[in-house]
Amino acid sequence: MAKRRGSTATRGAGKKNSGRKAQQQGRLAGAKRFVREVRAELGRVTWPNREQLQQSTAVVLIIVLVLTAYIAAWDFLFQSLARLIFL
Repeated sequence: MAKRRGSTATRGAGKKNSGRKAQQQGRLAGAKRFVREVRAELGRVTWPNREQLQQSTAVVLIIVLVLTAYIAAWDFLFQSLARLIFL
């Protein structure tokens, strides 16, 4: 009887002992690959210079302060209306 290509007898013959080890190396290899790709991607990033960073920080702080004042004004208005209605 002729052997068929890819039969189960020839495919898994040497893999029984190295199955668990290959699986563990596979997990580590995936993590190593991920870290390597992240480092490569971070190398392509255009990082802001000090002046751009200061300007962006100032814009964010101003927007936060303006929104805080806006929400506080509405809160004060509704609190005053609630006191008039319920007290």
